[in-house]
Amino acid sequence: MDADFSIRQLRYFMVVAEELNFTRAAERLQIAQPPLSRQIQSLEQTLRFTLLERTNRRVALTPAGEVFLAECRQILNQMEQGIRAARRVAHGEAGQLFLGFEGAAHNQLILEIIRQFRTQFPDVELIMQEMPSGKQVEALQQEQLDMGLIEPIAAEDGLKVAPLLSEPLIVALADSHPLTCEEHIDLSQLADEPWVTGRSNDGCGLLLRLLDACHQAGFAPKVKQETNDLLMTLGFVASGLGITLLPKSSRLAQAGIAYRPIQPPTPEVQLAIAWHQQSPVVESFLQVVEACYGVKLNMG
Repeated sequence: MDADFSIRQLRYFMVVAEELNFTRAAERLQIAQPPLSRQIQSLEQTLRFTLLERTNRRVALTPAGEVFLAECRQILNQMEQGIRAARRVAHGEAGQLFLGFEGAAHNQLILEIIRQFRTQFPDVELIMQEMPSGKQVEALQQEQLDMGLIEPIAAEDGLKVAPLLSEPLIVALADSHPLTCEEHIDLSQLADEPWVTGRSNDGCGLLLRLLDACHQAGFAPKVKQETNDLLMTLGFVASGLGITLLPKSSRLAQAGIAYRPIQPPTPEVQLAIAWHQQSPVVESFLQVVEACYGVKLNMG
């Protein structure tokens, strides 16, 4: 049987079943009694069984009506739960958010944004995916990521990009390197050094900034080792396999490593939040970013 009835009819039946009086039920529903009676009759005709026994003196549930009443309560309760759950998703209060980040981005403010988002939106599952900026851009365009924390030098048309911060690059080198005696290092002094960098075929945002900084200093770095893992990079540097440039916030205390600032003009690395498709959870994350940074982002 194709049960073609409305949620309104179920609600009407439940009120009549609770009151066992059409007059009181009509008053409670704020409708006239005749249309209420017609709705119940229509429901019974659709179901092809009697829900209520009616006499001039009383209204009573039939055995089938008692069973149907219990099922109606479950149906309406589940529907209300579904509406509440769907409303939370529609308002960006529940669901999933896939967020990309580049491994060298260790800025404390970014970590604070993540903490605040998890506190304010505990029912949104935040799924962090580490990948280079170029790969994030591809994933955003293919809707495999909702948002990305990227180096904007890797951004492409079609993405919405909001700059978050800039910070200076510093030189990381083995603590036994002769240049550790320098207070500041001019990039041109590093032209003949072996370098440890991110992988060239992965679209590493830090690598793109490093290459640009070296180009501005008049040379191309002699890359000897490639890795996108920050700890591995520092391990290679500490072992004397090469030098590298890192964001100042990525400066970690590690045996065998020395850090030196770069002689002005100091190259900088940038961090931006990028997204392709607007959605409620994206808007929720952007609201947290705005609150943490104290800025207004263009969400259009």
